[in-house]
Amino acid sequence: MEIVSPVSRDDHKRFLDAYYGWARDVYDVTRRYYLLGRDRVIDQLLREPWNRLVEIGPGTGRNLRKLHAERPVALYGGIEASSAMLERARARCPWAIFEEGFAEDAEYRELLGAPPDRVLVSYTLSMVQDVERAIENAREMVSPRGEIVVVDFGDLRGLRGPLAPALRAWLEAFHVTPLPSGVLERHARTIEDGPLGYYRIARIPPA
Repeated sequence: MEIVSPVSRDDHKRFLDAYYGWARDVYDVTRRYYLLGRDRVIDQLLREPWNRLVEIGPGTGRNLRKLHAERPVALYGGIEASSAMLERARARCPWAIFEEGFAEDAEYRELLGAPPDRVLVSYTLSMVQDVERAIENAREMVSPRGEIVVVDFGDLRGLRGPLAPALRAWLEAFHVTPLPSGVLERHARTIEDGPLGYYRIARIPPA
């Protein structure tokens, strides 16, 4: 099943730039409370052998800064759809290479001079307009021996009563839609579920 947002790409970009234009100043402080699982993924990555990593939707550069602090000799890059966030990421991560683009069709195979060993997709798939196309594009971009690492909202099945519907409604106001069941299963070699089904960590092989 192809999952495509009814919002046009131009409208989506206008929303991203308008929203992140002011939210980027408080983004990291506020997101630490509900973008769970990110540090777990970072810890996992730092235990693995890789030299080139591209993050799709790096936002403020928060994840890249944490990785670079522990592995400064690696090469880092990012593909960001929001001009406002791209400006912030470039300022905070001057050692990384960034390009503006969408996850569905950005060409980043040679962004770091060679295909990345890891493509990190942290709470980005739930915001892209065509999830399947974004995953397939990442599978084409990553090294043949590499891996795509996804962390994003799960099905929220453990949230009781009105909590899950309320969270979904709040997220949708910001163009965020938790991934439907089966999307990651069609591509991933492994999937790890976080507590209460709040987040999922998936490992996806190259094409």
